[in-house]
Amino acid sequence: MSNAAQNLREERTARVIDREVAPLWHDRFARMIWRHLGGESPSLVLDVHCGAGRTTAEILERFPDARVMAIEPDATQRELAKARAAEWKDRVYLKPGSLVDVATLPAASYDLVIANLVLGEVADTAGVLRELMRVTKPGGQVLATLPLHGSWTEAEDLYREVLRDAGLRDVSRRLRRLAQLRPTGHELARALGEIGIRPDHLVIEQERFELLFSSGREFLFSPLVELGPLRLWKSIIGESGKPQELFWRLKESIDTYYAGHVLAVSVVAGLVRLRVPAQGDASAHGAAETTGEYGRHWPELDALWQTRERVERAAVTGTPSDLDVDIDIDTESPSEEQARPRLPAIDPAASQSSMSMSAEDQAIFALLEQPLPPSRDNEELDALLDQVLEFAAAREDVTEIEDGELEEQDDQEPPRRAGDTLSRIRALIPPPPVIPPPVPKKR
Repeated sequence: MSNAAQNLREERTARVIDREVAPLWHDRFARMIWRHLGGESPSLVLDVHCGAGRTTAEILERFPDARVMAIEPDATQRELAKARAAEWKDRVYLKPGSLVDVATLPAASYDLVIANLVLGEVADTAGVLRELMRVTKPGGQVLATLPLHGSWTEAEDLYREVLRDAGLRDVSRRLRRLAQLRPTGHELARALGEIGIRPDHLVIEQERFELLFSSGREFLFSPLVELGPLRLWKSIIGESGKPQELFWRLKESIDTYYAGHVLAVSVVAGLVRLRVPAQGDASAHGAAETTGEYGRHWPELDALWQTRERVERAAVTGTPSDLDVDIDIDTESPSEEQARPRLPAIDPAASQSSMSMSAEDQAIFALLEQPLPPSRDNEELDALLDQVLEFAAAREDVTEIEDGELEEQDDQEPPRRAGDTLSRIRALIPPPPVIPPPVPKKR
């Protein structure tokens, strides 16, 4: 492909991301950031991986006195960001660079650091946040978003069923590993605690929303999926199977399982808010500025936290606690939507679309035959994929059981004769006790 054609394709991709993907994805996560930008205006802001400049323009509009340095590795995205921030050109500096270039920035330089949807494609989330805190001034804050564990669950469950039916157990393990790399809120909090971030200066928020698709074709053709998780789902296949056939089966599974319904894919959006304490404010003042804000907004939640702290303190000191915590646990049965039956097996002979390929299906195949887009020197994404591909084969000393499986039989095991299992079970059962016959009664 010539350079001109490659540049044209990258420009089209950048515009598709800005027009179709960002309103559904980037802006939904950015809303969690805007909640925390009230009050005093920051003087200098760092926007990491600014993309097409949507977050950069929002900051410049919200804070008329703020100056923003935005870094973005993609040249096409930077051009879109430059056009979007043209009216604030005296207060913004667009610099080519990626997340790894943050290490070259001077320490304690920015009042506010924003990283919208950057942490989802890094191998060391806590280490990246530590580096973002390094460049933040004392008293400043870091706001970063990422998808948490539970995102894309419905689609990946169906994909795992397709991989299992195709006998691609190694790829199924990689898919499971990929899901495990999305941390839960508790895992993220523990990781940040291990690098020395105090709980008083740390807040993790999460909220759930759904993406709706009317069919398998709409799901696979969605730019949000094609330019998002689909590239990772294709990468983990490697040379183990044919992606065209696998994603064809995934499309058929979606249409069969959600016949008459819409495919609702869950997304768990997470926000990490870190405050760098000012000198002399390592405890009380920092708590009042970060976690204390939540106590003022939700008094019941603050009372629950204080009660738990007193109980933990009493357990350490041996002093009995005089507070009882009553928590109502929802024991209702799951809803009908959540308690869906197991995915039925698809009979190719019974599927009309399996017998004849329509123009739409041919378009899906053409989409899946396209090579993966270049990584654009995204070292963090490459490291993330390396972690997933470490699960290329099963360990010999570990027996893994897939979800929903009770036993995995060896294909090399010779078949047993009929009745062999029953005879082996009888051999393990001790003989019944010998009971002497009753003594006849005397007349």
